[in-house]
Amino acid sequence: MSELQTPQLTKKDFESDQAVRWCPGCGDYAILAQAQKNMPTFGRKREEFVFVSGIGCSSRFPYYMNTYGFHSIHGRAPAIATGVKIANPDLSVWVITGDGDGLSIGGNHFMHSLRRNMDFNILMFNNRIYG
Repeated sequence: MSELQTPQLTKKDFESDQAVRWCPGCGDYAILAQAQKNMPTFGRKREEFVFVSGIGCSSRFPYYMNTYGFHSIHGRAPAIATGVKIANPDLSVWVITGDGDGLSIGGNHFMHSLRRNMDFNILMFNNRIYG
């Protein structure tokens, strides 16, 4: 009996068909490129990844990943990611947030997700603009 082989994914498999709309020279391009490059190394199917974002420049991230994703409201990405993880603990859930979205209005949700020890990743874009 032959064993079913899962095809090896590449960076291209995680690239969406959406035009990336960040300012020329923005560091967000590098973050996106590295995320797309590294997702295949986790050994998961694209359907097992969920990206949840709040607002700001980083919030467009789920559109640029060929995975499941939510573009949520200001500061609430950790709360929504908590619900996603509780509903399906087998998913690899990623919160995408900026310094303003995640540490200002979203600071409380950020802290409580840490307190609850939720099994999801937080990728914070610190563009040092939040004042």
